[in-house]
Amino acid sequence: MSARLLFIGLMVFLGVCFTAIALWIRTMLKKSSVYGMRGAANNQTDTSKMKIGEIFFYILSIVITVLIVLKLMSVMGSGAAALGGMIIAIPVRAFFNARRRTYNFIFSLAVLSLLFVFLCFGYILIGLPVKPPVITVGSMKVTISKTSVEDLLDKGFDIYIMNDENTYEYSEMLTSGSYTKYDGNQDIAVEKGYRSTGETLRGAPYLLAKDDTLIGAIDLYGSLDKDVDIKDAKVVNFYMDEDCESAVKNTGIDIKLEDLNLLDTFDTDNVKNIFKKKLWLIPNELEPTDSVYGISWRTNSDSIFWNEYYAYIRIDENKSMRNFIVSTSVAKDKPEK
Repeated sequence: MSARLLFIGLMVFLGVCFTAIALWIRTMLKKSSVYGMRGAANNQTDTSKMKIGEIFFYILSIVITVLIVLKLMSVMGSGAAALGGMIIAIPVRAFFNARRRTYNFIFSLAVLSLLFVFLCFGYILIGLPVKPPVITVGSMKVTISKTSVEDLLDKGFDIYIMNDENTYEYSEMLTSGSYTKYDGNQDIAVEKGYRSTGETLRGAPYLLAKDDTLIGAIDLYGSLDKDVDIKDAKVVNFYMDEDCESAVKNTGIDIKLEDLNLLDTFDTDNVKNIFKKKLWLIPNELEPTDSVYGISWRTNSDSIFWNEYYAYIRIDENKSMRNFIVSTSVAKDKPEK
């Protein structure tokens, strides 16, 4: 069984269980009153609607109580959870008893609570798609896994396609004949499936250039199960090295990852402010050879349902970029082990 079907099956099982619990709660509540679900669940006689100010007061009381309990638990530990639940129940019960409630109201709250728990399980198991990283190249924003070859061509960029695996110096790569410039009319397809050439410029299947300046290497992806015309293929990986950096600096092309200027000297505090929790690896100042920033855009389901993205920025002793890569882990079922 595939991992994706396993996750979906687990969510269906949880949905069936929660539905059964909801039906059981309805049966129990219906038996609690001779008037059935329309019977009164408390002794309050006031049936008027609560005003906004009154609702706000009760909600504020609950929020303050929750914050106090969380602070109490941080001091006393998880052993205070039972006591915390009893404390929180006081303002919640007061809110419930502020007006006459029926068993229908209790059932509605129970269903909403079950739905909330179900969605929480869904988030824990599957998660939500992450926003793909954006690279700004000159005046164009390239969104990884979203920007297509046609988008690049429309903005004046050129795509070079590898003819052979001969290696050349940076200055010869576009003119040696090892790569052919795509003119937009050639019938070329990107083969089905996902593949990445990793951190390499020489030997990369596709090169990105503008005004005869080689900017970097890219990988293209169309579909897992069918060939796709190259114009419709998306940029899923982007790589540049020191030679690319020098060239784009000389031609005045800016390169950014999100709001981080890749052509400036790097300051760790600035990188932390930009990427926050996405930044999981920072350079080791005591070991110059281990000067790497690692950034990840991850999901809860480990790219089974949604794409994930990773970026690595290697810097030299002057805190300038040595090379940079941003790559995509395309959403797919994980192979069985």
